Amino acid sequence: MPPSSQRRKHNRGLRITAVGRNPKSRARRGSIMVQTTVFGSAVGLGVAALAVDTGLMYGAKQELQSAADAAALAAASQLGTTANPTDMALAEAAKYASQNSIMGDNADLIQTDLVFGHATMSGDDKFDFHANTQPYDAVKVTLRRDQSASDGPVSLLFARTFGLTETQMEASAVAMLVPRDIALVIDLSGSMNDDSELRHYDTFASEKSGTIDGVQINLKDIWLALPVNKGCAGIKNGSNPSSPGAPAAGDSQPATGAGSPQVEGGNPDPGDEPAGGSSNPTGPRWGWMTGFGDPVTLNVYNPTNDDGLYYIPRYYTCTDPDVIANLTEAGYTSSERSALLSSQYDYQSTYYRNRVKVLLGLAGWKSGKSGAKFSSGGNGNSIVGSSELTQEVSYPFADGSWSDYVDYVKSSSTWMEDTDSDLRYRYGIKTFVNYLLEDRANHGDTPELADAPEEPLYSVKDAVQTMINEIVTLDTQDHVSLETFGQYGIHRMDLSIPDSGQTLAEALQLIPTNLNTYQAGHDTSTTNIGAGMNKAIAELTSSRARTAASKVIIMLTDGKPNVNEYNSYVGNNHADAIDWAIDQAAEAKNMGMTVYSIGVGGDVNEDLCIDMASTAEHYYFADNAPDPDNNNEPYYVNQLKQIFQTLGGKRPVRLIQ
Repeated sequence: MPPSSQRRKHNRGLRITAVGRNPKSRARRGSIMVQTTVFGSAVGLGVAALAVDTGLMYGAKQELQSAADAAALAAASQLGTTANPTDMALAEAAKYASQNSIMGDNADLIQTDLVFGHATMSGDDKFDFHANTQPYDAVKVTLRRDQSASDGPVSLLFARTFGLTETQMEASAVAMLVPRDIALVIDLSGSMNDDSELRHYDTFASEKSGTIDGVQINLKDIWLALPVNKGCAGIKNGSNPSSPGAPAAGDSQPATGAGSPQVEGGNPDPGDEPAGGSSNPTGPRWGWMTGFGDPVTLNVYNPTNDDGLYYIPRYYTCTDPDVIANLTEAGYTSSERSALLSSQYDYQSTYYRNRVKVLLGLAGWKSGKSGAKFSSGGNGNSIVGSSELTQEVSYPFADGSWSDYVDYVKSSSTWMEDTDSDLRYRYGIKTFVNYLLEDRANHGDTPELADAPEEPLYSVKDAVQTMINEIVTLDTQDHVSLETFGQYGIHRMDLSIPDSGQTLAEALQLIPTNLNTYQAGHDTSTTNIGAGMNKAIAELTSSRARTAASKVIIMLTDGKPNVNEYNSYVGNNHADAIDWAIDQAAEAKNMGMTVYSIGVGGDVNEDLCIDMASTAEHYYFADNAPDPDNNNEPYYVNQLKQIFQTLGGKRPVRLIQ
């Protein structure tokens, strides 16, 4: 009997046969099954290879497009400058192209595949690219993986089975510098002239905390900018030059004292300085306040030695030799001089004011004493009564008074006195001009200050002009509005949409022209930063704003708010005022607006300025340290121009194709 294994084989063969298939038939079926398996496997492998290579090509195309996008954006970002922009754009495009790998290899940029052009708005949010058209504010970049590229076409994997080893591809992108709607927000609070004032000439108390080194103030420049009224008050006594306005006019009283028609006259520059002339121009003079005196040099100036200041303390007899000499030369008797110099009646503020006016030559005194300078009037006692004043010099500006000036100089609570107590009771050109800046700064009081170089506002005005010049030079298609703030936010000028027959450059120039008419403390002296930001938001969301334009706020301030959202004064750097400013800045940023903040002045709250900016990189600090290469004037005098020139061309970039 066969072994059991043989029985199983025999039985399996019998079972196959039993189903009606003979051995030949079985063999043929086996061959067909094997061929079908081989053919099916080949098709499956081909489909898989196609899927893999299709995915590879799709991924390579995406990588190539990303590289083109990055290169175009990088290139466009370099167009916002006047220094070799096309060369810089090409270099940036090549750099960013090479930094993006395509299936492990770098993308190459061929110089001819970078095309510069100009983009124009063709709809609410659409731009058209015009190749080879100036001004260049857009660029088209094409990247290739073909025989022209150093790494050649993209290699395939499984398609090699079918004789396909590589594929060529390219990707293009167009990026442009986006036109901006810019709201320019300028601080017009009273502190925007602090760097011209005596309060900052030496180490001073910060409004935030601690003390701050002084800056090189330009108080004399303010004086020189004030208008000079020409007349013949107190001249031609043999010691002083003739009046600029009436060289042949006669004296109305001796020396440089007050006279008809109650205007300026006398020596333009006493002391060590040259006596006027084109090489040493002078500002207006009042009474015996006829010259600026010693220069206010940083870390050098000492008011106690200044020939341009008269020391007339209250409750103390005046011993200033220049005052005594002026009284004697003017023809006052010994008895009158003793009364005028005495502090006997200073308990009465009016009497003190009156005698100071006479001692400064701002008024004459009809004393009624025996042999008096004036032959009639006066009761003969030693009190300088208001009714005894004569030939008074008119106060020269719209509001304020000589009495108010006397009260300012004798006060122990001015910023000037807080910085240097030796300035108290010292009368002259310096302290009078400082009085205008500190106490009579707004336009209603002293409109002439709008034309004076008040710092830091004057440098701000120059910087804004620089920015507008840059925008016009680069033809950026930007529109600019002007917002200001003091106690209230004020919308000054709409976004600069050209009127009929007007160019955009002409419309833009109206911004600095308008700004130049304003002064520090123009309307009010307080500071409502939040209100200024609020006005900017309103303008950038108005019907004048363009949908396709990027929205930008440029805030310039010393960052020391003291007014809350209800326009109420709450104190310097009060939390309510700070929160209101930060809230408005946050609202602008949440609406997609870019916020730049620029801190300027001798006492800047940098923390608030940084908090308002979109990022720390959007904050610029204009340095107030002395610049030794420019007569120790603050660095910001030139630095602000550089900052605003940068901002003039600092447009965002956007892919438009």
